[in-house]
Amino acid sequence: MIMMGEKGIMTCGTYAENPKIYLNSGEIIIMEPVEHKIQLPENGHHSTWVDACKQGFGGDKHKALTSSFDFAGPLTESILMGNLAIRSFNLRKQKGDGFEYPGRKKLLWDGKNMRITNYDPANQFVKRKYREGWSL
Repeated sequence: MIMMGEKGIMTCGTYAENPKIYLNSGEIIIMEPVEHKIQLPENGHHSTWVDACKQGFGGDKHKALTSSFDFAGPLTESILMGNLAIRSFNLRKQKGDGFEYPGRKKLLWDGKNMRITNYDPANQFVKRKYREGWSL
């Protein structure tokens, strides 16, 4: 991860390991390593997630997740909404000698029906049409 600021740049590895600060003055600050290991079950975080799914929403195993379903679901939906906005931003129509970009606006999301309500061409990125003989 990299964060850029007015006084320099901060970097770190996965799970914020090995943090460093590179100041604009040329000074480099290397933080002392902290002994902290994330304790995962023997079979990893996948088995923890499966156990929480089996127990159900609101159970003790669900509450013990590092990113519970009630938090991760809406977070994922908002990230995917950003992807829809980026893809819609580049949709264009011929207009005279140039192009117009009607998707360059705030998109309104209807989560229950899984669709953009104010710019229908963006919905092509929400779901795909499968070829004949293929379905989910």
